[in-house]
Formats: sequence, C-alpha cells, structure tokens
Amino acid sequence: MIPSCSGDCEAALGSLEKEDWLCFTDMSAAFAIECDLRRENTNGAKRFHDKFDILYSSEEEIQMKKLAYLKKSVVVLLAAALILSAAALAEEPTKVLIATEGAYPPYNTVDDEGNPDGYDIAVAKAVDELLDDYEFEYIAVEWSSIFAGLEADRYQVIVSQAAKNEEREAKYLFGSVPYTWEAGAIAFRKGREGITGLGSIGGTDITLSVAVGSSNENTALTWNEEHPDAQLNLVYNDGDISKALLDVQEGRVDATLVSPAVAENVIKAQGLDVDYVLRDEARPLATYWLYSLTDAYGEANRELAAKVDEALQTLIDNGTLAQISEEYLGADYSTEEAVRSRIGGAN
Repeated sequence: MIPSCSGDCEAALGSLEKEDWLCFTDMSAAFAIECDLRRENTNGAKRFHDKFDILYSSEEEIQMKKLAYLKKSVVVLLAAALILSAAALAEEPTKVLIATEGAYPPYNTVDDEGNPDGYDIAVAKAVDELLDDYEFEYIAVEWSSIFAGLEADRYQVIVSQAAKNEEREAKYLFGSVPYTWEAGAIAFRKGREGITGLGSIGGTDITLSVAVGSSNENTALTWNEEHPDAQLNLVYNDGDISKALLDVQEGRVDATLVSPAVAENVIKAQGLDVDYVLRDEARPLATYWLYSLTDAYGEANRELAAKVDEALQTLIDNGTLAQISEEYLGADYSTEEAVRSRIGGAN
C-alpha cells in the first residue's frame, strides 16, 4: 500500500511513476497522499491529480490498466527467466570421456565397483578440479584396442601412460607437459642372474615379452633397429602386466619390460616369484596425455590440451603431482630430475 506521506510530500510525489501506482490496490492510501498534498499546497494536489488520473477513472478502466501492467510485468519476468536459463546453459561444463587401460596397477586399475582408478585417474581428477569449463568421465579399455576406440570417437582422450613415437605423433595429439617420467626396468624369475638390461639379452635366445603398441614395444623395436647384431627375441602380450609377470614366473617367457612401480605393486599383491632391475641402458621416458584428432574432436581437443598442459604445470609447480605420485607409485615420478636422482643419472 502507499503510506500517507509525512514531511516532504512534494519529494515523495516526484519519486513516483504512474506504473508504481498501477500496482497499488488500496485507493484510500492514494487518497491520503492527495489529502496531505492539499494541506501543503494546492499546486501539489493538482500535480498529483494530473499524474494519477487513475483516481478519477472508472472501476473498469482501473482494472484494464492493472491488467495491462500485469501483462507487461509477466513479459519482463519471462524475458529475465529466459536470459538466466541461457546463461546457466552456457555455463554448463563440457563433458570429456577419458579412456585408461584399467589393468596396469598402480598407474591404472578398476576398483570393486568397476570404476577406473589409480595414479592416472588421480592425476586426471586433480586436473579436472582446476578446469571449471570441463567435467571428466572415465572408462577402462583393453590396451590392445584403446587406440582403435580413440579413432572411432568412443572417447576423446587417453590417459594411460602413453609415450611418444613417430607413428602416434602422426595420428594423435600429445600434450606438451609430461605427467610421468618412466624409469625402465626388466623383470625375470627370481634367482636368475645375468640380466641387467637389453644389452645383456640382445643376440641371445632369451625371450622378452612386450605389450602390443606400448612404449616398451617401441623401446624394444628401437633397440633392434640400432643393434642389428644384437636383436631382441620378442614375444607379444595383450598389455595386462599381471599376466605378463605370471608368464615370467611360469617360464612361458624369460623376461618382460616393466615399470618398476608397476612391477613392485603386482609382485607384492600376487606374491609372485619374480624380481626386476632398473635397466642399465635406460633413460627416463616421459608419458603424456593423448588426444583424438578426428573431425569430431580435433578442434575442441586442441583447446582442451592447452588448458590441461597449463593445469599439469600448476600441479608440478605446487608439488601436488609429486604427492600423487608418492601416494600411488611409492616414489616421485613427476619429473625427470626426480627419477634420475634415484637411478644415478643413468646414461
């Protein structure tokens, strides 16, 4: 209701607009203002009369004017609601499906509820916390088909200890900031002597198991290209490190290339009669996020990769990546310097 004004009624009148009156239903309150103005001066009352001629309109005219005002208000409110809805929609984060192997603990595994877990996923979740525009989701895919799924647009990113090689770089987009530095190791049945690295088994009949399409396969093939007189006797596995180490224990193969963090984890968890050493010729190898470059995701992934690289660098700089590494891998594999400090700067 419009209250009876007290004090400066002329100022009160000047602050009102006709639309303000149209939302009032108490005629007596308006009349009270007019009376107050009449007591102050006649001119003010005339101005009120002229400005709010609705006081002297018929009841039908009053209702029509109120209805027009209400319609105008509804339109304004609807427009505001549409604007707010559009703004909320624009702020909805972009969902990104990330694939990981899920069978390479402690880097990646699947928990009891079937959800991808491990170091790779922990890093991805830490990155996601820094990217308000994105929401990451995760799926476990067998290593042997993980790249085919990427090319078929079943997901748009792989976070699964992928290292660079010429074939991959020709088909996919790699991030610029490594999130792990791998220290190469070779595993063999406990008690066996003489295996210290690729040089100790090249040119012999010792069988060496590597996963198809893995960075370890790339390492072995590069060795064979560079050492034609000391070729490695390669046997391929499906990428399941638990099976590969079991094959070593059961004598189906003599040795396999592994990550020391992975070997340590699996050997302890399964009680395997297997040992491993850091390869004497190995250099720390960087692993990266890997992105699809298909028509469906290529353009969006270039933008995503740049933001992920920035987030990863932040996690490195503030020590978060090292903490995640120590929690999941048992040591700091977040930088080349951290790895080299533990293997004596080998080669």
